[in-house]
Amino acid sequence: MNKNILSDLTFTEAAQLDIFTNIEGRKTIFLDNTSPLKYSILAKNANIDIDVNTTRDGSELKIFILTPVIKDHPSKININLNLRHNRCKIDLHMVSLVFSDAENQACATIYMQPSIQDSSSKLLEETVVLSEKIKVRNLPILDIQANNIAAAHGAKIYRLDEQKLFYLQSKGLSAQQARSLLISSYPNMLFEDTMEKEEEKEQIIAEFLDFDAQYHA
Repeated sequence: MNKNILSDLTFTEAAQLDIFTNIEGRKTIFLDNTSPLKYSILAKNANIDIDVNTTRDGSELKIFILTPVIKDHPSKININLNLRHNRCKIDLHMVSLVFSDAENQACATIYMQPSIQDSSSKLLEETVVLSEKIKVRNLPILDIQANNIAAAHGAKIYRLDEQKLFYLQSKGLSAQQARSLLISSYPNMLFEDTMEKEEEKEQIIAEFLDFDAQYHA
């Protein structure tokens, strides 16, 4: 787990979790891996530009970005996925948990260089509304200049699933316990396929539940 490290990062063999808090800047990522890897980002009150670049054929990366959106702490995430080599795959999943009336901006661009073959990229942007009012700007851009490739994007804005809440309560959980369990599932995703310590995960989950308790009392 790295905190507020904006220096260049090259992926070779290990997954990574970056945490950006109260920071503004740019980070450049290079893919030099031969097996699929995971890159997780937790951005809190951050204004970050991220460039992801392939450097060889056959690299694969799954990126998960989680942003808690809180009053007086607007976040802005701009990420560019640059696929320049054959048989590469980059999938990006961005989730914003909106706890209070606040501004949030998430922009992503997929660029595929002319002449590359058999590469693919998917983008999914989710905004989970936990407050009454929000200001959201999601801007997916596909810049495809190659043939024999696959690219797709999607965006969803929704509240916590009422059916899931009802199901959990039918199993004996209170309404608050069910809500907390669903909210916890999002920071849990940061740690999938990583080697981070359990206590670090529990600390981050507790922080998200504290946000919810503060604004959903």
